[in-house]
Amino acid sequence: MDTETRKGIALALIAAIISGFSVFVNGAAVKLADPVAYAVLKNAGAFALVAAFMLAIGEWGSIRNLGRRQWLTLALIGVIGGSIPFAMFFQGLALGGASVSSFIFRSLFVFAGVFGYLILKEAPEPRDVAAGFAILAGNALLVSGDMLFGAGQLLVLGATALWALEYTISRKALAEIPPRTVMAFRMLFGSALLISFMGADGSLGSLMAMNAEAFQWLLLTSVILGGFMMAWYSALKRLPVHKAASILALGGIITAALEMLFLGKSVSPVEALGLLLILLGVAVAARAVDGVLSVSRRLQALRS
Repeated sequence: MDTETRKGIALALIAAIISGFSVFVNGAAVKLADPVAYAVLKNAGAFALVAAFMLAIGEWGSIRNLGRRQWLTLALIGVIGGSIPFAMFFQGLALGGASVSSFIFRSLFVFAGVFGYLILKEAPEPRDVAAGFAILAGNALLVSGDMLFGAGQLLVLGATALWALEYTISRKALAEIPPRTVMAFRMLFGSALLISFMGADGSLGSLMAMNAEAFQWLLLTSVILGGFMMAWYSALKRLPVHKAASILALGGIITAALEMLFLGKSVSPVEALGLLLILLGVAVAARAVDGVLSVSRRLQALRS
């Protein structure tokens, strides 16, 4: 495994850990405001932080070198990744069937694998296929209770597919555009389009309807989102999209652990098995198993 792949795996693991914390924190924060308005302001806040960082290190000036095709690619990334799927996802959740919707969203790596193969010709290795089956089986074991599949789940399915497509296009764009530029304009164009949607349906007032507590949470979650994006797009630059998306599944385990620790949520034996399968799948995708076997072989060599 080369150095760039190692860096990519490490960055994907960091992104997954941040994602797990983000889902836990956003679960509490989003209850304080309109979900779409909250998503808009959070994305705008993360853009401001990333843009300020780019200005501080002198990277912002490099956007002058982008060509027309690159700007069109960034706009496309913003549309299919930073705007439309957010509206679809939140509307889908509002229609019910949270358990099935959660399973669909956690299966994003499957869509990423399909798009990665069709668009980038990235063929997964047998170990990646095995990792995917383990993660998918683990997610299936976490489905319980609300088994509704209807219009809401179709919206979540569409949003999940769009995010996977955006990751694939971003992976291709990262070959010639720096990660921070991709993430900054994904959030900028996405936020602008979401605000346009809100203006069309008359809900712009909800952007200003947040209290002081909601804005405090907004600042925290914007920082978390900015950190996630920096790690995620840097990982995506170095890894096949299916591998990066598989490793991202670790975030679900982090969220579950935080819910048990801070909310006292219990986990059934079936759910525990599901989480264990996901962890095994992530370990295989991240080649952690290879590392363990390598250390074991070295220890055996030292003993002999």
